[in-house]
Amino acid sequence: MATMVLESILSGVIVTKPSTLKPFAPGDIFLGCTYLCDPQDDHAGEGRILQFDRNLVPKGTLYTASTTHLVVNLRFGPDGMLWAFDPFAHAVIRVGPDGVELPAGAFGDRGWGSVAFCGDGQFVLCEYLCGDRPYQGGNMRCLQGTDVVGYGRIARFTAEGTPLDEFENELSPSRTGFHGVTHCAMHPDGTTLAYMTDLGLRVMRYDTRSGKQLQDLVQLPDEAAAERCWTTGVDYLADGTLLLLRGSLIDFVAADGSVERQIELDDYGYAMITIAPDERHVLVTNIFTGVMSRVDLADGRIVGQIDTGMAKPCRSLAGVAQYPG
Repeated sequence: MATMVLESILSGVIVTKPSTLKPFAPGDIFLGCTYLCDPQDDHAGEGRILQFDRNLVPKGTLYTASTTHLVVNLRFGPDGMLWAFDPFAHAVIRVGPDGVELPAGAFGDRGWGSVAFCGDGQFVLCEYLCGDRPYQGGNMRCLQGTDVVGYGRIARFTAEGTPLDEFENELSPSRTGFHGVTHCAMHPDGTTLAYMTDLGLRVMRYDTRSGKQLQDLVQLPDEAAAERCWTTGVDYLADGTLLLLRGSLIDFVAADGSVERQIELDDYGYAMITIAPDERHVLVTNIFTGVMSRVDLADGRIVGQIDTGMAKPCRSLAGVAQYPG
């Protein structure tokens, strides 16, 4: 059984936390759900990835190495590798299908927060942090030698992890003052990246092959912010339809930006979305209630839920992915 050593934030005592993560099985669901335990920093704690089987039964827990804050934006790569991120700690987490966390990769000392995979085997990392206004509720460090926490850039890497390009992409204004590219999804064409800034009004697009900014797919009216129906998550169906999560709604967005239909969810606060491998269901996580919901895309019904117990003010449910096998 793999183990790792964590330093307790509260006491400074070294504690050994065993990983009980199991080898991945088709349909397994994984949640980024940090155990928040620092009264001085409401984003800080023991990084955790929780494992459940396809029937939502708990299977195991990984306490992530090199993380200090929220573990966000889980996603599986084409090779079955599970990726996750702690932007505050500048940590890129990778877990193999055997359930063992890999050593930290050399992706640069940046606040990366999501990954997407290109059709040619390359991948892009998106910088979660941007600006010179660090989060005031806790510890967020500036990039070395600068007065900014990040630039909100999209960067392209070879399949082996060698950096190729860093793009000067557009961003939506950040309501927090420190968010850059917080969510992204690769179009089935393997080239066009849809991305957004949390609580923004745009779904932007970038051609990762040519390095060119494309026309926005979505531009929401200002009234959307007043109604708390801004952008909070994105993912693509295989036919190119974008599922846009908007707090308590899911919009089905066509290639021309029109909304074909909409699903209303049971509560406000849904912030992460991933389409299940069967494309019949979608998994969404609510950072306020600490609940993951499995939604039937055909009729919009919630057909299963996981309650992590991390309800507001313990806002830490910040990533979801399902293993395709």
